[in-house]
Amino acid sequence: MPSFGNWLLIQRLVTTTVYKLLRLVFITVQGIYWQLNGTARKLREARLPHNYERSAQVLDVVLFHKFCEAQATTVDNFLCTHNRFEHPQYIVDNDNITLMAINEHDAVFCEPENKGEHMRTRLSAKFHYMDRDGTGRD
Repeated sequence: MPSFGNWLLIQRLVTTTVYKLLRLVFITVQGIYWQLNGTARKLREARLPHNYERSAQVLDVVLFHKFCEAQATTVDNFLCTHNRFEHPQYIVDNDNITLMAINEHDAVFCEPENKGEHMRTRLSAKFHYMDRDGTGRD
């Protein structure tokens, strides 16, 4: 008789596969949409050194998924939509923001919806600031 652990593994494999497929479709459609509405151009411009003041991209987290809680958090664990651009100083000025992940292109920061919580619901990447509930500092 299969143990509970096997069913949990199968469930995680299925949910992770569904998430990865959903993410593939989501980022493909989002990429097309960002090309059409000019967000892709603004992202390229934000990476230029003379645009540092508006280089932090604020993103709203739509969905978060990891196969296992022990797994390191990466940008791929999030489905996000563009909100606005912000000055990177916002990350330094707020002590409730935590560095979640870093790679050669991006640094991902997390801010809980409510101060004092340790939830990974609001986030930032290469100075992309992701906000799950759509609120934040303008």
